[in-house]
Amino acid sequence: MESSVEELGDLKYSIALEISLDEIKPTYDVVYKELKKTKLNGFRPGRHPKGWLDKRFKSAMQKEAVDRVIPKFMDDALEKHSLKPVTMPVIKHIDFDLKSPLSATLHFEIAPKLPELDYGKILLTRKNPEKLKTGEIDEEFELMIKNQETLEPKTGKDINVEKDEWVLIDYSATIDGKEFKGSIANNLQFKIGGKDYEEFHDSLLGMVNGEEKAEKIKLTERFEDNQGKKADFNIKLKEIFVAKRPAIDEDFFKKYGVLNEKELKEKISENLKSQKKSEIQNEYRMQVGSQLTGLYDDFILPEELVKLGNERVDSELNEALSKKEISDSELDKKRQEGYENARMDLRMKFILDSVREHEKLIFDEKDAAGEFFNLAQITGQNPDELIQTPFGRNMYQRIFIRKQGDATLDRIVARVFGDPIEEMNINT
Repeated sequence: MESSVEELGDLKYSIALEISLDEIKPTYDVVYKELKKTKLNGFRPGRHPKGWLDKRFKSAMQKEAVDRVIPKFMDDALEKHSLKPVTMPVIKHIDFDLKSPLSATLHFEIAPKLPELDYGKILLTRKNPEKLKTGEIDEEFELMIKNQETLEPKTGKDINVEKDEWVLIDYSATIDGKEFKGSIANNLQFKIGGKDYEEFHDSLLGMVNGEEKAEKIKLTERFEDNQGKKADFNIKLKEIFVAKRPAIDEDFFKKYGVLNEKELKEKISENLKSQKKSEIQNEYRMQVGSQLTGLYDDFILPEELVKLGNERVDSELNEALSKKEISDSELDKKRQEGYENARMDLRMKFILDSVREHEKLIFDEKDAAGEFFNLAQITGQNPDELIQTPFGRNMYQRIFIRKQGDATLDRIVARVFGDPIEEMNINT
C-alpha cells in the first residue's frame, strides 16, 4: 500500500491510499466468487444476464471496501504519518476494478497541537483533611442500622399516627373545584417528620387507619406552576407502619464484611477519612479546571466537532421548547450560551488530552468498567447486555471520559504540589 497526506487547512487533512492489485485481489476474488453463486429466476445456476456480475461486483466491492478494507489500510497509513483523527474520516473518492489497484481519498480533522502546560502558573493551596468529629462514627453506625430497618404495620387498640412513623395514603385535590397536575395520587408511603411530602405531615398526625380527612393545604414546589396556591385535599389514611430495627448480630455484621461492632466502626472510620480526602481532591480538581482554559491562548477547534456540539445544543433546546420548559423569547440567548459552553467543553477536552499526551499518561479502563458494572447491577441490569445497547455504550463512554478527566486533573494536582508520581493510582 502507498499513502500520501495533504494538509487542506486548519486541522484539516486528506490522505490518499493506493492498495496494490496484489494486496486487494484476494478480496476481489472472494466478492466475485460469492456473487457468482447468486441464483436468479429464469437463469440456470451460475448463469446471469450479460453485464450483471460486473455491475453487482462494483456495488458489492464498494461496500466491502468501505466497511472493511479501507479502515484497515487507513489505520496503517495514519500510524505511518503519525496522524490521529478526531473526526470520522469521510471517503471523498474511491476507484477500483477487477484488474486495477484500489485507490481512495479520505478527509478528516486532527486535534490542535498545544504547548506543554506550565504547572507553575496553577495556584493551589495544600489542605489537610479535617479530623473526625466526636460522634461522627456513631452517627454513621446508626445510619447503617436505620438502612437495615424494616417496616411493619402498627398494631394495638385505637392506634393513630405519631411522629417518626410511616404512613400509606391516597389523596385527591382540586383548586376552585378543578383538578390539576399531580392532584391525584395513590399508595404514597413516607415518614412523618421526614423530608418527603412535608405538606401532609401536620394533617396526618393523630389520624387512624381508614380515616378520611378534608383539608386545605398550601402546595409546595412539587406541584410546579401551582406552587404557593392552596388546594382542597381529601386524604385517606390506608396504613400506619413502624420501623423495626435489625438485630445487631453476626448476620448484620456479615453484610458489611466484618465480625463485630469494633471492626465495623474501624471500617467506618477509614471510609469517613477516605471521603474527606476525596472531597479535598475534588476541590483541587475544580480549582485546576477553573484555571486551565485561561492558561492557553485561544486555539482553533475542529470544525466538525464544533458543528456537532452546536447541533446537540439545538436538539436539546428544541426539545425544551416543545415541552415549554423555555419560552421563544429565551431561545436565542439560551442557544448562544449553549454554543459557548459546548466550545468551552471542547477546549477543556483538548487541553486535558494534551496534558495526558505530554505526561504519557495511560488511563486504566478497569476503573470505568468497574463503575459501569456496579451501576448496571444497582439498576438490576446485566452489564454484558447493557453495554450492547446504545444507552449502555453512551453511559460507559460518559463514565470513561469523566474518569479519564479526573485522572488527568489528579496528575496535574500532583505536579503542582510536587508529589511523587508513583503514589498516583495511574498506570504510566
